[in-house]
Amino acid sequence: MSDRPVVGFVILSHQDDDRLLRLVASLNREYDSPPVVVHHDFSQAPVDRTPFPSNCRFVEDWTRTSWANWSVVDGALRAYRSILARSNAEWVFLLSAADYPIRRGSDVRDELARERCDALIDMRPCLPGKRPRAQTIGKTNPVMSFMDTPGNHALKTRFTMSPQLWFPIVRRKPRWRVGRLTYRPPFAGRHPFTEERPAFYGDHWWAGNRRAVEAVLDPGGFAARLRRHLRMRTQPDESYYCTVLAAREDMTLSLDNRRFAEWNGGGAHPQSLTEADLDAMFASGAYFARKFEAGSSVRDQIDARLART
Repeated sequence: MSDRPVVGFVILSHQDDDRLLRLVASLNREYDSPPVVVHHDFSQAPVDRTPFPSNCRFVEDWTRTSWANWSVVDGALRAYRSILARSNAEWVFLLSAADYPIRRGSDVRDELARERCDALIDMRPCLPGKRPRAQTIGKTNPVMSFMDTPGNHALKTRFTMSPQLWFPIVRRKPRWRVGRLTYRPPFAGRHPFTEERPAFYGDHWWAGNRRAVEAVLDPGGFAARLRRHLRMRTQPDESYYCTVLAAREDMTLSLDNRRFAEWNGGGAHPQSLTEADLDAMFASGAYFARKFEAGSSVRDQIDARLART
């Protein structure tokens, strides 16, 4: 199709293994050397940039990141600013280095050309009955159904809306230090949410067109207030993007983020994918799957299947 959009990629990385370089190589093969910006946390592991192709840039003003921390969002926002400033990307996918494409890039771009939405994003309200200002279309990705359980709902709501009380404790990882224990009582505290702009939560991994990416980078307004609120919160990556976009009445959001993962009922991280998951991956219609272990041979089998389609 002549009207296929230019697709770009923001990748979050913090380890030194084969996954990042192999992911970039697969994106180049499927998407014709697209714009790629990597936010790598060099404090956790070095990366030799020499083998990476010229279309792949690294964020120079990188920041230290840690799981379930605002720093992960901060790193992604730095990469988003770079890819918008340095490329003509019309759609941008947020990936981890443990992701891998499971659909032909040409098919994905054809589908994006037909999409009548601004983002592919998983989301649900923290409080029952609350609705987004944005228009939503489609059904939620079935692999994310565990997010709808009462336990997950209560946990995400406390993470996002409860007041926080901190108590000093001694932690020994990654080194001996003074840390903090957070207590969140089961009621709402001060927050920026309103009837028109309620809180949402969902999967971290999403894709958006240029307007959607510009919305999450908005330096003022509700997006800025939300960034301040979430800065000291747990798992803000599962709240920030969907809450900002849900508050925009000029946005149309597809509730299927087109990602495959095996959560096995939930947990902090998805299970590592194996050969046994191949049929489910390809049957899902998702664009990307995660997570793959370093050195995983499953990626070879994915490449072989894609080459036959």
